[in-house]
Amino acid sequence: MSRRDERILLLGGFGRVGLEAARYLLENSELSLLLCGRRARALPEWMSAFGARVESRVLDVEDTAALDAACAASRLVIACVGPSGLIGDRVALACKRVGVPLVDAGGYDPLLHALEADEQRAAARAPLVINVGLLPGLSGMFPQWLIETQARGRAVERLDLAYVGRDAWTYHSAWDIVSSLGGFGEDRGFCYLREQQVVSTPMRRAMYKATFPEPIGAATTMLLYSEEIARLARTHAITEAHVHGANIGPRAALVCMLAKMLGWHASRSGIERGARWLVRASARDMRKLAPAYGIRARLRYRDGASDTALLTLTDTYRATGAVIALTAAALLEQKTPEPGVQLLHEAVPAVPFMARLREQGLVEIGRESAAGAVVAAGEVSA
Repeated sequence: MSRRDERILLLGGFGRVGLEAARYLLENSELSLLLCGRRARALPEWMSAFGARVESRVLDVEDTAALDAACAASRLVIACVGPSGLIGDRVALACKRVGVPLVDAGGYDPLLHALEADEQRAAARAPLVINVGLLPGLSGMFPQWLIETQARGRAVERLDLAYVGRDAWTYHSAWDIVSSLGGFGEDRGFCYLREQQVVSTPMRRAMYKATFPEPIGAATTMLLYSEEIARLARTHAITEAHVHGANIGPRAALVCMLAKMLGWHASRSGIERGARWLVRASARDMRKLAPAYGIRARLRYRDGASDTALLTLTDTYRATGAVIALTAAALLEQKTPEPGVQLLHEAVPAVPFMARLREQGLVEIGRESAAGAVVAAGEVSA
């Protein structure tokens, strides 16, 4: 390999999300990929059609020297390794050391805070884009898109978001879900943002019933803290932001409730126990239910008007892979990408990003009228 190979390094490339990111890039670009995992794995049969554009290698991200060398020889790094709470900042700091762009599917608040602290020591020379998935990721990009396409310069006074998800979660996904129940180590309870201050509220006032198109329907969600939306609110000078979320598989939701009540999120052993339970529960949920994910975003302007839009999708892993791949492609298209630590909605323009995602047929977007009817997706435009 040369100092800067044209290939993209895809860590965790044999997981469900990694393979979907690889599929999108191979089918929709001319980019070449190097898929890496901790153990030797044969490439899936369908990849044979892409010949020399895709190769595989064994790479353990805990081997710092090998990780640095692989990152340094790549054009861009995609990280689909996890759980995020165990991987931490290993991959991000390797990319920072060698000055290579990063698209990280995970990380969440702990990685964001760790990298921001490290930026005080030395500024990154390349973009380090983290939390690039559905939640967080698309959960910040969608309201950003709504603001850009509908606000038209009007000041946004309040943002209300509700997001729900249901699938057979992998262990890595389940690990991060359980960890998130305790705010990734900073449990703020049920709260919302007002003037960038966290306002606590009792449980009885934290519930919100959000309505989505089928196969989701009505879902009871709970207030939660979102660093992603806090940053979005700060960028657009939004006075108040309420974020609600829920795991809408009934057995998975019960496990999350138990994990929260029993404090499993407070220790590694508890998180591991909760993750195992959640994997089994979500698998049982999906014997009778279809996978689904939805975001409901409502803007209320200072002039009293409002806009509401809904996004739904049914293939969560394929959509996550596409979001990651689109982010990587968008960064490579930028002549002078902004260096530093960024979230998805901060790193790439929202309108073309959402347009490309919709072109793939992976999401449905509708705008809700004042009477509660959902307008056809084609009528929601820039």
